[in-house]
Amino acid sequence: MTEPVRASQAFPLVCPVCKGHVSIMPEQVFCRGCARVFPYQAGFPDLIVGGRFDDKPNPDRSAYEERSNAYTTEHYLLPTFRRLFPNPAEPRRLLSVGCGTGVDVDLLAAAGFDIAGVDCGNRCDVWPNRQFPDRLYLANGKHLPFEDQTFNLVYCGCVFPHVGTQGDSNNVLPNYREERRAIAREMCRILKPDGYILVSSPNRLCPVDLFHGRSRESPFPRLNSPANPFLLSVADYRELFAISGCNLFRLLPVEGYWGFINLKTHWKGRILARPIEAIFRLVSTNACSFLRPLPVSPWLVILMTRKTAW
Repeated sequence: MTEPVRASQAFPLVCPVCKGHVSIMPEQVFCRGCARVFPYQAGFPDLIVGGRFDDKPNPDRSAYEERSNAYTTEHYLLPTFRRLFPNPAEPRRLLSVGCGTGVDVDLLAAAGFDIAGVDCGNRCDVWPNRQFPDRLYLANGKHLPFEDQTFNLVYCGCVFPHVGTQGDSNNVLPNYREERRAIAREMCRILKPDGYILVSSPNRLCPVDLFHGRSRESPFPRLNSPANPFLLSVADYRELFAISGCNLFRLLPVEGYWGFINLKTHWKGRILARPIEAIFRLVSTNACSFLRPLPVSPWLVILMTRKTAW
């Protein structure tokens, strides 16, 4: 039997259903409020309520995502979070929603951030390899197992396009809007009043989707109709999070977010990567920041808060 991973005491858990207190026991997590029992899966507490993400286990994909997520964390997330929280002596509690392989949690924890990660898919099959496994939880973003106002920053990367879809596809379900609103509400619920939310994903208004439907053999991007609600625009994110109380929105630069590691393994991809990286650099300049929400920009990074001013 796999030895259960003990949850970090830095993040007191609550029941993802009733938000009651739980007892972490050797073989299960027990809710003292509604008496629900949550088992362990592969040694990790399984607190998933509201469905799992149906991504098929794929060792090659997981290995690529570990490399890609490490690049994003080292070149983008870590510098961004250090700018937002320059004083290591102050609270810097972070939550990664849809952390996948959990590499970002490892790197940010090693850098001194008090971080946890949740995921409800099969990328968790590599979690036993992580340096800080006690900071990883099996949970659905629609029902997070944390107390109100726990975190200073909650972030996710390309999570919302995969909420309210049919499995791991770009076919949205009739209730996709409510599914996405549920995650936005939960992210805001666990956020401290002066905290930040950071979301990122492909731009729905861009006519090509560089991040879904490609392969190493055919690296050219998928054509994207702006009318397809699979992806989200800046306006879509504003609608989702304004309802939950976020009143300030800022589009951040995107340069450094992606290393296009998989794309550059093929000669066709290396050629294609050059104009893509040029666009990322262009929209990241202050002079061209007005281009970030427009169709020319293939990727969005949005910072939100409930502060009265930046």
